[in-house]
Amino acid sequence: MTHTNTNSLTLREKMKLILDTGQLMLENGSSTKRVIRDMLRTAAYLGIYWQDVLIHTTYSTIMINVTDGEHSYTMFRKCFRHGVNMETVLKTSRMSWSALANRIPLETFSGSMDYLVRHSDERLYPEWLVILAIGLASSAFCTIFGGNFYDGLYTMLAAMIGAIVKFGCAKLEMNGYIVIAASAFASTLAAFYSTYLPGHHSAFLPMAACALTLVPGVPLINAVDDFLNNYLIYGMCRITHTLLILLAMTMGIAGAVAMTDVPSFTEVQVAPESLYLAQAMAAALGSACFSILFNVPKRYIFLACLGAIITVDARNFLMVEYQMSMAGASFFGAALLSLVYFSMSRYLHAPIFILNIPAIIPLIPGVLLYRFLFGLINIHNMDLLSLLMALQSGMEAVLTLIGISVGALLPDVIGHQYIDRKRRKSLQKVLGGRGIDASLKDAANLDRGTWRN
Repeated sequence: MTHTNTNSLTLREKMKLILDTGQLMLENGSSTKRVIRDMLRTAAYLGIYWQDVLIHTTYSTIMINVTDGEHSYTMFRKCFRHGVNMETVLKTSRMSWSALANRIPLETFSGSMDYLVRHSDERLYPEWLVILAIGLASSAFCTIFGGNFYDGLYTMLAAMIGAIVKFGCAKLEMNGYIVIAASAFASTLAAFYSTYLPGHHSAFLPMAACALTLVPGVPLINAVDDFLNNYLIYGMCRITHTLLILLAMTMGIAGAVAMTDVPSFTEVQVAPESLYLAQAMAAALGSACFSILFNVPKRYIFLACLGAIITVDARNFLMVEYQMSMAGASFFGAALLSLVYFSMSRYLHAPIFILNIPAIIPLIPGVLLYRFLFGLINIHNMDLLSLLMALQSGMEAVLTLIGISVGALLPDVIGHQYIDRKRRKSLQKVLGGRGIDASLKDAANLDRGTWRN
């Protein structure tokens, strides 16, 4: 295949393509390290190597600076939305590597990037299926907490009502945090009134589980990833955004609780007390539903479900049989899954992050997080013991989150040098095929360029 000379583009056009790559990755749920790595890939494809590129990201802006030896050029790109669309992230990442490795024509690359930009918000699954997935995922959480059939059924119905409210408010272009609060309020209130429906159940578990799909698990995981990779400012931005979402959830839930006679549904026990096959099936169902929410391609959903069974069962086994803390057990569960996927990556033909995230999301301690915020909102009615319990929930949630994130990143942490060496050799071979011999070893070291930016 003949490679079109990228020198036909002006530097401004090249920088625009690099920024397109970064924006697509950043707006659709990628970690900062992956964003910069793929931007550097696109830059290398266009003949600009990392030694001449500086990239700076904030929560709403990407800045790129390129020098040609005599002049320095800077461009900015605003990122207006932040969601999770794994299909777009996957396509963008593959395009940046394919362009570099396969030397695809410039017209093909430019046209593909333009298509991705114009269709980046498209979903693989219809809205009705997403609403059903939200209901089923919440029902799966309820089952993991020990709920019975009626608990799960009414949790699903309440969560679907909240999802309908969320989509309705979003179409009216309301503030995102207000949308979250309205959805949490509607689902929690619906869960309470489900007690008037037939069946042997209480309002506690449905009220505790019906809004859990609103917990921003991907930003939480990415925030810890950013901290571990020294992108401190962006990690703080993600944490702040996450806390604002949790605060909005808590306000909505607190409003619903204030209108009912349920004094404190957050005291429901969420740690597993025994091992059941139903918990494994619920974890798989939850992972499948989150795959739909995250727009994961259909061919990867089954593998994500298997991963969820492994990680949730491993966590529950350690907690029940060895009385391990939730944070420690969650770390080992996520680490086991990551190591399994890493060791089998050449056979799975799938990026690990596409499989990992939906599989470990059922471990996210959402109840503990907004139990902590709920306690702070009602601090004027709390005695010292209640305040300490709220603080304990918050600390346990933070430690669990760190354990999950570090476990998910364990292969990269342990095999960092091996993985990067392998990538450098692959890239050296690619660049060598393009006739680049000067500073070939340094030009191929994109990991060094990622850390530098």
